[in-house]
Amino acid sequence: MEKKIELCGSELVALAGSLAIAIAKKVCDEDLRKLRFFFNSIASNIAIIEAEGRERKGNIK
Repeated sequence: MEKKIELCGSELVALAGSLAIAIAKKVCDEDLRKLRFFFNSIASNIAIIEAEGRERKGNIK
């Protein structure tokens, strides 16, 4: 059974901003750069997985 995120887009944006500020206050610039690359990689992989899922279901838009 797939779980669904119960947040609207604006709530996700606010959450992401809050987390970014909290992390930035605790981490040095070099580690922030590493975290940026890490989270960008996660986002890219999620996009690939999402696209492949749509392709398997025949729902490409």
